[in-house]
Amino acid sequence: MRYRLDIAFHGANFHGWQRQSDLRTVQGELELWLSRLLSDPDGIAVTGAGRTDAGVHATGMVAHFDTERELDCAQLALRLHAALPPDVVVNRISPVAPDFHARYSAVARSYEYRITTERTPFERDRVWQVAAPLDLSAMEGAAALVLGSHDFSGFCVAASRKEENTCDLTHSSWEQGDSLFIYRLRSDRFLHMMVRLLVGTMIDIGRGRWAPDQITQILDSGDVRQCGTAAPPHGLTLIRVEYSGEF
Repeated sequence: MRYRLDIAFHGANFHGWQRQSDLRTVQGELELWLSRLLSDPDGIAVTGAGRTDAGVHATGMVAHFDTERELDCAQLALRLHAALPPDVVVNRISPVAPDFHARYSAVARSYEYRITTERTPFERDRVWQVAAPLDLSAMEGAAALVLGSHDFSGFCVAASRKEENTCDLTHSSWEQGDSLFIYRLRSDRFLHMMVRLLVGTMIDIGRGRWAPDQITQILDSGDVRQCGTAAPPHGLTLIRVEYSGEF
């Protein structure tokens, strides 16, 4: 049987989602404790909706795993709450169709990136602290230019590019509340480092280093060297993974 996991985690002390030998990862913690709790001698393999970098957070990660056993999902969720470390939580476990796939069945993903222009000791591992004043109007103009379907090769680490690098962004907007700036975006897929490179470039635009149409130049050229420095990972959070109606 196949089961879906809805997961939240604080990424500060993880080396990303993907299992790595001798490094602490979210996938590794989940597989360790599911294998122990289910007494599976072969180990439980967990498949996530995507890979997050070291330091990135999630409130809406989705994963799945397979087991021969029929599980009491509520009981297993309680046992995981007791067993897992406090920086990762399984909020729900539910049986799903055998053809459900946490990654390949997803139709959209949503992220947000949080920035503050004030020093804060309380959320320093959840927001990027930027000292300079930011021009919200210029950043909003840049965000609007990436809406729609584009080849985002210029906002992807060169070594991680695929044969096809088109993404369809259906939401891209900035919000400001006092000193807090939040960039929200939704797309059918994201490339490696894409969000952080977009944010880093838009912050340079907000600081007045470039005009908003720098975004268009990068999209047209596909040259990642024209981007700003990638924003640090700790301001980024995976908010939601969406699936079609059948799932």
